[in-house]
Amino acid sequence: MTRPPISHSIVFTYTDNLERGSRFFREVLELDFVVDQGACHIYRLTPLSYIGVCHLPDRPQGTAGVTLTIVSPDVDGWRDFLEAKGVSYVSGPGHSAEFGVYSSLFHSPDGYRVEIQSFDDPAWDRGNIT
Repeated sequence: MTRPPISHSIVFTYTDNLERGSRFFREVLELDFVVDQGACHIYRLTPLSYIGVCHLPDRPQGTAGVTLTIVSPDVDGWRDFLEAKGVSYVSGPGHSAEFGVYSSLFHSPDGYRVEIQSFDDPAWDRGNIT
């Protein structure tokens, strides 16, 4: 049996304040707003990947164990861009030899860890299957 196709991906985050959560993706990260589902707003990260923010009464609670990672070749540029908008960083940019990445970390207004990262290996997404 052949695996069915995957066309896109969406990661959903949750908030107590949809306007505040949505404003972060729209105005701070400057992502394109693509879908208003009423209780959820969806933003484009790349041509085939998206992030959503939802205000739902029965949503999962807490942000522990969740890190949203945005891969970019310009980690330092992202830090400058976001700090100019008032984002306070938790760490970095810095290099991790253990993971082979250069990254920085901050928290979204809803407490999610957001990492901007570049990989040492430019072919990281091609897999290392031998």
